[in-house]
Amino acid sequence: MNVLKLNMQQRYRLILFFSLLFTVSFKTIFGQLTPQNELGFRNDNDVYLMINQDQYYTNGIYFYYKRTIDSLKYSRKWENKIWSIGIGHKIYNAKNGSIDSPTEVDRTITGYLYANGEINWYTKKEEVFSLGTELAFIGAKAHGENIQKGFHHIFGFYDINGWEYQLNNAFGIDARAHYDRLLFRNKKKKMDILMNGNLSLGLNHTRLSLSPTFRLGRINALFESAATGSRIQSKNYKPQKELYVFYRPQINWVIYNSTIQGGLLIDNKGPVKFDVRPWVFSQLIGFQYANEHIGMNLNYIFNTKEVISEASAHQYGSLSFIYYF
Repeated sequence: MNVLKLNMQQRYRLILFFSLLFTVSFKTIFGQLTPQNELGFRNDNDVYLMINQDQYYTNGIYFYYKRTIDSLKYSRKWENKIWSIGIGHKIYNAKNGSIDSPTEVDRTITGYLYANGEINWYTKKEEVFSLGTELAFIGAKAHGENIQKGFHHIFGFYDINGWEYQLNNAFGIDARAHYDRLLFRNKKKKMDILMNGNLSLGLNHTRLSLSPTFRLGRINALFESAATGSRIQSKNYKPQKELYVFYRPQINWVIYNSTIQGGLLIDNKGPVKFDVRPWVFSQLIGFQYANEHIGMNLNYIFNTKEVISEASAHQYGSLSFIYYF
């Protein structure tokens, strides 16, 4: 989206579009006492920053479905157990979406079309173990050009140029693991600190990240919290409402990123590609709300430079809506 050429009315119209898409009121479908299913949507875009920026990771959209597993089907060690599947799309541009020559490309151009699945185990001691996999296409088969041009046409934004310099087609699969652990919570249960670890190994992304998360406000335990995607329960139990702010500084060790370096297993990766910076520091600050059936999350992500090129550091916003039923 061209924030550089958007007036304020167009910016608000764009944000309203994504908001209305997911704030339609729902009534409980099955009338069960405790929600056991979860539907979610997330949109990432730098338009949420309300600044004149339109670059690099320019837009992302993700839909997912989660369901809790019957507590009778797992050992007493676990307090909750949830599986999920999702599908999404990301668009990566150079410094803007109007590129006339390859010398102007300072960040690799590509779409990223992906599907993933995951299973999460939650302990009574407030630890979370996650294992999953992700399949993805990059290049023309990811349809980044068609989606971006179509979106710009619908909203009357500027014409898109530069997709002739995108990465060549490639397919990849990753294995992923995630671990959360409670480190501290005060007696009033209004503030806590978590430790988070993420590992991805595969053809699309190979990286390791570590971070603490600080939460302040009305918070729940990790086996029943929006922070760990565990508000749905198989037991006859309703988690309390949540309303809190959070901050997460994260260090990332990046070994491979196909959206920057191209397909790992192909020789001709595309007309323009770059190498990754091995160390990237991220800061995430956000707001979370969740009640019995509705959840909302707004956060801002600030990354240091990710690419060995003239590309600058990057920041964007992320907005999520969730329905529990």
